[in-house]
Amino acid sequence: MTSVYSSHYNEDDKAKAQDIMNQITDRKVNSEVVFDRYSQISQDYEKVMGVVNYNGPKETAATVAKLFPSNRNNVCMLDVAAGTGLCASELNKYNFMELDALDASEGMLSEAKKKGLYGRYIIDVLGDNDLDIKNDTYDAVIICGLSTDIMRQLPIKAFETLIRIVKRGGYVVNTGFYTSFTNGQPDTEDFRRRLRTLESQGKWKQMEVRRFHQYLQGRDGAVSVHKIC
Repeated sequence: MTSVYSSHYNEDDKAKAQDIMNQITDRKVNSEVVFDRYSQISQDYEKVMGVVNYNGPKETAATVAKLFPSNRNNVCMLDVAAGTGLCASELNKYNFMELDALDASEGMLSEAKKKGLYGRYIIDVLGDNDLDIKNDTYDAVIICGLSTDIMRQLPIKAFETLIRIVKRGGYVVNTGFYTSFTNGQPDTEDFRRRLRTLESQGKWKQMEVRRFHQYLQGRDGAVSVHKIC
C-alpha cells in the first residue's frame, strides 16, 4: 500500500509540506531560485521529508552497505545534493563516517553542519564547472534526491567530473524516481543517453538499477549504480 503522506502528521503539517514541495519543485523558475528556496526552508526540510514519506536516504545507504561489506570506516564518500545530511545520517548507521558534502544551498549545508556529519562542506553546483576536488579522491559518490528537473539537465561534463574524482573500481550511486531511469520516458531520455555515452566510452559501467516502493509521496524509486572503469 502506498501513501502520499505519513500518518504520523496532522492535516496542517501535510498542507505546509505540500506547499514547500511545490516551491522547491517549481518548473517555472530557474535553478538559482530553487537553490535559494531550499535555503529559506532548510530548517523545515527534514520534517517535510518525514511528512511526504521520503525513503531515498535509507535505500541509498542500504545499497552502499552492500557495495562495501567491510572496512567501512575507511571508505571515503562525497554526498552530492547533500542537503541537511539525511543520507549521511543513514550511512553513519552502517559505520560510514568519512563523508564530504556538496550542495548548492548554503542554508541546507548550515543545517548539516549543526550535526557535524561531514568533513568538508562544499557550496557549489554540479554542472559544467570544475569542482575543487582532486582526482581519485573518493571511493564512491552518492546522489540522492536531486531534483529530477536539475538531474535531467546535467551536462555530460558533470558526470565526467564525478568519474574524475572517484577512484577506479569505485562507484557512483544515484537515487531518484524510478521513471528517471526507465527507457521510454521522454523527459529523462537525454539524461540516460549521457550515461550510456560514458559507458560506451569505457569510463564506467552500469551495475544495477534497483526499483523500490515508497521513494517519495507514494511513488516508486530506483537506485542506480555505476562502477568506475
